[in-house]
Amino acid sequence: MSDQFKVVISDCHLSAGRYYEGKFNPHEDFYFDQEMIDFFEFFSTGHYGDGAEGPVSVELIINGDYLDFLNVPYLGEFEEGITEEIALVKLEAIIAGHSRVMDALRKFASKPNKKITYLIGNHDAELFFEKVRERITKLWDPEGQYPSEKVKIVVDTDRLDYEGGLQIRHGNQLEASNQLDFERPMHDLPNGEKVLNIPWGSIYVLKIINRLKWERRNLDKIRPLKVFAILGIIFDPIFTFKYLFLSMFYFLRVRIFGRMNNKFKLKNFFKMISQERSFFQDLEQEARDLLQVNPEIHTLVFGHTHLPMHRVYENGRQYLNSGTWTKMVYLDWRFIGEPMRKTFILIHLKNGEIKAELNQWVGQKMPFQAYMG
Repeated sequence: MSDQFKVVISDCHLSAGRYYEGKFNPHEDFYFDQEMIDFFEFFSTGHYGDGAEGPVSVELIINGDYLDFLNVPYLGEFEEGITEEIALVKLEAIIAGHSRVMDALRKFASKPNKKITYLIGNHDAELFFEKVRERITKLWDPEGQYPSEKVKIVVDTDRLDYEGGLQIRHGNQLEASNQLDFERPMHDLPNGEKVLNIPWGSIYVLKIINRLKWERRNLDKIRPLKVFAILGIIFDPIFTFKYLFLSMFYFLRVRIFGRMNNKFKLKNFFKMISQERSFFQDLEQEARDLLQVNPEIHTLVFGHTHLPMHRVYENGRQYLNSGTWTKMVYLDWRFIGEPMRKTFILIHLKNGEIKAELNQWVGQKMPFQAYMG
């Protein structure tokens, strides 16, 4: 069996660009277009281009939340009733905001023995709409084909399984607040139109985070939230109480009253409250539990948490998290002061053996970069 390489990135959150509709866009979190262009070129040329046995096999696995539809407004509003028409408008804004990255993805896919596989996360659920998948697939496919042999967007499962015990998942399905329904990803409106069946976590971003980012730009980057809330009550009480009020209002509206029916029971309320405790956790314990109950899995890869991680457990089994290419603010003493890193996972498969490592992209030095503050 010849060498195969899997390059895993996630949580880059490309939205409408640094400037959108003629003004600075506080909802854009990705500032590394040129670095990512260099990244794609590196893994499709040189050592990863042609080898002794011909073109090297490289699969670029985009492990969810690469495109961030939740951070793109529609007609100035962050609509929770997302139709295919709205999703397409958002997609065009993302394409325009990062056109050079889109070209680089197409160039990557055009190289021999290179392909792109995209798993859906909780920020890019709009990819459940077929016209959205068709648009992005045709854009990235070197021949503009749909369906494509070079570009695949996975919509029927939340995971990829490979020989040797490699499993890749975005990770949002392990959080009740961010779970997507892969069997029923949309609701039918009375007029026959379909809207996305989005989880409470997406409502949280659309209606709370995006509303308040104008006042506190780093609000969505702070972990853990409970520490932020405690410190905020002391040092920034007016804003913090506004944030807590909106959070409780939408939680009750979506998670409680939105589910009120004849089958609703009080015990379900306490179950939902308990589930919220897993909101924005690092998922390492969940990964260990999965490895424990699934002995066929040797290497488990997540994204979603934005926290890069590589843990090796008993018998060499391991968990890796690809982290993010966006800024984070950690209030947890274990990670406080962590610099921002453009992290990814490189996996080498050969003869059933898996070699996986967490890496940081350094790339070419540039005269200046956009300030992340």
